[in-house]
Amino acid sequence: VVSSGDLWVIVPLICLLAGAFSIYLIARLVTPRNEVLALLTTGIFAAALVALLELGRRSNQARRLGLPGLIWGNHSPNGAALQADAGAIVISTVAVALGLCVALYCGRYLALDHRYKVTYPLLLLLVAGLMGMVMATDLFGLYLSCELMSVTAYVLVAFRRHTDTAVEAGFKYLIMGSVGTLTLLMGMTLVYRETGSLALQQAIDTPGPWAMAGLACMLAGLGLKSAIVPGHTWLPDAHGRAPSSVSAMLSGIVIQSTFYAWLKVSLGLGYPAESLGTLLMLLSVLNMTVGNCLALVQTHTKRLLAYSTIAQMGYVMFAIGVGLRYDLPGAIQAGFFLMVAHAAMKGLAFLSKGICHFYLHTTLIDELRGTSQRLPLVAATFTLALASLAGIPPLAGFAGKWFILAQVLQTRDWATTAGLAVFLANTVLSLAYYLPLIATLFSSPDPAVDTTGVRISGWMAIPVVVLGLLVLAIGLWPGPWMEWTGHLITTVR
Repeated sequence: VVSSGDLWVIVPLICLLAGAFSIYLIARLVTPRNEVLALLTTGIFAAALVALLELGRRSNQARRLGLPGLIWGNHSPNGAALQADAGAIVISTVAVALGLCVALYCGRYLALDHRYKVTYPLLLLLVAGLMGMVMATDLFGLYLSCELMSVTAYVLVAFRRHTDTAVEAGFKYLIMGSVGTLTLLMGMTLVYRETGSLALQQAIDTPGPWAMAGLACMLAGLGLKSAIVPGHTWLPDAHGRAPSSVSAMLSGIVIQSTFYAWLKVSLGLGYPAESLGTLLMLLSVLNMTVGNCLALVQTHTKRLLAYSTIAQMGYVMFAIGVGLRYDLPGAIQAGFFLMVAHAAMKGLAFLSKGICHFYLHTTLIDELRGTSQRLPLVAATFTLALASLAGIPPLAGFAGKWFILAQVLQTRDWATTAGLAVFLANTVLSLAYYLPLIATLFSSPDPAVDTTGVRISGWMAIPVVVLGLLVLAIGLWPGPWMEWTGHLITTVR
């Protein structure tokens, strides 16, 4: 039996799900303009954000009383429930805030697309599935929510189905994502065969072969969805060919949320924290190196940003891996801090790139020449995002990497020393593609190109300005953000 206060757990979800259904009906029955749907969707995200902030306040009160967080549903070993723990609230808040920016941005970005009506309900369902996944307390609830998020993402990637590349990217994402989903479902079946329970928190003291195989399958399935190398091959195509608004969500928070679920499943089913930390450190080396090396050879701007996401996830994995292996809460906190900062940085990068494509029809890196003359605001925001991703002070990316460096140096162990060397080498290596891209934005255009300035719509300018200020704020005043992400430590230890 749950108390009425616990109903706050599902209020943000109800806002998103009811909003998606309402937007769909309005789009079908009334056929309003794109701007109207964008404004309504922005309002729904705003309502969900307010509900999440109130839920966070109530959850903090519950933690002071020694409770892990508010729960709605049947929290028995064989029940299904949603739990608003600190980690779920942080991830959900980032997703809803980024979704709000994207919905507002689409008020102009999708004005020329005839299928804009299907975008807004799918965007709301995407975030609703993400929220349900990080709040689920049972494996089957996690699976259903993950599937809702994934299916909507497949459709959004192939949104511009009149182009062969979009259909190809969506189909590849569908195939790879479905393999991950089926592997996850197989793992759940094997765990249930041995334990007779689908509870997410069930430390298995002496796991048998079925439970071990099940956990391995679930880690492989969620790892594929999180673009952990070698399961990363779908990401550059999906993020590179999707609309920039969708790419901002996918790179900014979607794969980060499945990585968070990866952590919860691993530790919830009894995977030793030290062993999991070692595994993460090894995988992080692959992510950092593969992501940065492949980004170096890209000529397509969005594919470069997609490979950058793989590398940035490697930095996050390295910090959390060190924290789990050596029981360093500060390292875990620094990893989640960088994850939150990455949502703002990568959201800003993709939305800035989308403005370039919308007004200047640019796809390749070389086509961005002269952007500073025609779109000075976008050149500034794009540069801010790229400089922050590169770790240039005093921006958010630098603060995240600095905190990781400070925590890792406390271990004084050969493994972390080697990992830190790879971390620093990859940070320097990333400058080899971030800095030339910034230089291209401010270089002289081809003489045949019109250099007349272009006025940007307020629908698109406001989100990039807000995200740009956020990147600056996180870097200049990291204290409140570190404190906020510090709450996630209790959910993954």
